[in-house]
Amino acid sequence: MVTRRTALGALLGTLLWNAGAAGVLPAGRSAPADPWPAAPVLTRLFRLPAGRADAQALIATLDLTVAQVWELRRLAGSETLSASAPDSGTARAKIAATNAEKDRKVRLLLGADYARFREWVRAWWRNQLRRP
Repeated sequence: MVTRRTALGALLGTLLWNAGAAGVLPAGRSAPADPWPAAPVLTRLFRLPAGRADAQALIATLDLTVAQVWELRRLAGSETLSASAPDSGTARAKIAATNAEKDRKVRLLLGADYARFREWVRAWWRNQLRRP
């Protein structure tokens, strides 16, 4: 169930992430070349309407099974929860651990296709950065 706090956290995380994609970052900071696993990639692809076409492209490129797609959607929920965490040293450590666990789960889920997933995400991210 999506609560108001979860939805707000996801929105805030997405807005901050999109600010990076639009080049609206603090002075001296640029968007990372590879957003995975720190950025809410799965949320963008599997939870936000703007990512639907990109999610379909990922699914087709990797020839994902229905079970794999459902698991990626479920993992997108963990990104949403991470985005709603308060900003503190403890929260940042917890988010880093959550990101590492998300990466481990995706690696296990995709197996041999994990490297192709990472390549796809990097290419997709470059295209996101180029969008006006």
